[in-house]
Amino acid sequence: MKVIAGKMKGITLRGGHGPQFRPTAQIVKGSVLDTLYGEIQGAVILDLFAGSGSLGIEALSRGAKRSVFVEQDKNILRALQGNIEKCGLSREEVRIHRGDAIKFLEKTIKTGSVYDIIFADPPYSSKLAGRVASMLSKAGREICRYLIIESGEEIQIEDNGKLEKLRVRKFGQTLVTYFRYRE
Repeated sequence: MKVIAGKMKGITLRGGHGPQFRPTAQIVKGSVLDTLYGEIQGAVILDLFAGSGSLGIEALSRGAKRSVFVEQDKNILRALQGNIEKCGLSREEVRIHRGDAIKFLEKTIKTGSVYDIIFADPPYSSKLAGRVASMLSKAGREICRYLIIESGEEIQIEDNGKLEKLRVRKFGQTLVTYFRYRE
């Protein structure tokens, strides 16, 4: 697993181990970030269920201003911290929160924090992908410009007029769903 483009291109990233660790495939990561290229420049990223941090790090490599990583598994968190150090990222560019991604998102909604792009890559066997989309759809205000969710199945949310599903791309068993807040 490597950084594919930008100022950190070619740096090898370390992954976690075990059944809970499922890194985003290089082709998926490249496609997502190529699609969002114009939106990445200067963006503040929230990487939920961050794992090794490859999505948030790739965004920083391509010009994002800051990435906030949320991961609860302490072993995987060590890989994430090592990857951040290996890439030479500063405290201004990176924030790491150890804890539950859903609780972090609930706090984000309550406190009024706003991100340009939120990436969510929860375990495929869970129903957390749909829960993240529903939480942001029902938040009552714009939490981000774009929400990108990697999942193993189609995500359905109630249409409340705020969060619009732009597209779904399939990569083998992986579905990437792009949402945007309507203006």
